[in-house]
Order: sequence, then C-alpha cells, then structure tokens
Amino acid sequence: MEQIKNYFKDWGTARIIRLVLSVALGIAYYYNRESLYLFGAVILGSQAIFNISCPGGSCETPVRKEDKTIIKTEKYEPNK
Repeated sequence: MEQIKNYFKDWGTARIIRLVLSVALGIAYYYNRESLYLFGAVILGSQAIFNISCPGGSCETPVRKEDKTIIKTEKYEPNK
C-alpha cells in the first residue's frame, strides 16, 4: 500500500488532467464507438500512467528538491 501512495504522490497536475481526459475519451468511445476517441484515450492514458509526454522533455514534471543539478550555468557578461 505504501508503494501505491508513493507512486501517486509524485503525480503533477498535468498527469492528473491527462488521466481524466483519458477516462472521458474512453467513456465517449463506449457510447459512440468512434475509433478517434479510443485512440485519444489510449495515447493520453499511456502518457499519464508511464509519465511520458512531450518530445525532449519540454513539459515534464518539476524536479524534486532532493535531485541534484546536472548542468551548471554562468552568467555571460561581455567585455566593454
């Protein structure tokens, strides 16, 4: 039970929205039998469950404070 709580604790708002939209599209598919609804439900559901999203990680969930910084940057100041 503790593993399930830890799994859902890291979920962000975007993941929850994807899951809700996936369920809504799944219900729409059940009533209408349109394959486009099923396609959308499968795509959004897999994104929510496996935490995969935009290419390049441009819309990934925020980094926790425990995670270390990978890239260090310095402010560029040109010579005058």
